[in-house]
Amino acid sequence: MSALPQLIISSLSDDKVLKKIIDEYEFPNLKPSQSYLEDLIKFIIYQQISTKAGNTIYKRFHKFYQGNESKIKNWTEEEWRSIGLSIQKKTYIENFFSSESLEVINSLYQEEEIDALKKSLTSLKGIGEWTADMFLIFSKNYEDIFPIKDLAIVNIIKKLYNVQTEQEILSLSKKWAPYRTYACLYLWESLNDNFPK
Repeated sequence: MSALPQLIISSLSDDKVLKKIIDEYEFPNLKPSQSYLEDLIKFIIYQQISTKAGNTIYKRFHKFYQGNESKIKNWTEEEWRSIGLSIQKKTYIENFFSSESLEVINSLYQEEEIDALKKSLTSLKGIGEWTADMFLIFSKNYEDIFPIKDLAIVNIIKKLYNVQTEQEILSLSKKWAPYRTYACLYLWESLNDNFPK
């Protein structure tokens, strides 16, 4: 069950750097997932590209996907190219629609243990640590996830806290527990990056 916003704000505000961001932005609410399958497709699309590019490609995909999802295995190369996806990402997304992958994705609804979720997620082609963390945050709505592989989060922390190494960043993030997810949501908001949640 989610903690009360005021409790989260109070806890994170002990960090004076983060408090300045908290004072400037509205409380970032997490929304329940409508479809784990569509979430994973979205996270694949946003892998290793800018949010602006991701938004453009995701909008194209979503527009074509609506009404054509049942035929996705038969989409032509031209249709995939018109969306703007790389061959690799196209392959990952198509693989989600295999019976084996759909079985794994459907099992995620019943699983709540983080390590088990990560093991299931990373068994799917194209899903690594970053994508798994995005799923835990935006699909499962877990409150204490820190996505160390997210370049935007890493860079803003380096800038605001004058730290450099991954170990320093991970150590810093521990003081935000048990609400590291919300700390990251505030940091993302401060970038005005418009990532679709």
